[in-house]
Amino acid sequence: MLNFNWLIGVPVAAAKWVFYILFVVIGVLVLFVPNESIYEGIENPRWYHNIKIWAIGDLIFILAVYALF
Repeated sequence: MLNFNWLIGVPVAAAKWVFYILFVVIGVLVLFVPNESIYEGIENPRWYHNIKIWAIGDLIFILAVYALF
């Protein structure tokens, strides 16, 4: 089926950096989500309704776990 033997030559450090860069790119893309679509339907928005904060926090947590292990 799927043959990933071509990845044998990739160093572990390079693979980790690819994932780090992907997490940073996802974080930057999250920041481009317009606030109007986040707060749509909320009459009295509070700071904790902003999904960008939670998404960035989650990405930082996942990045920290990947960095430790």
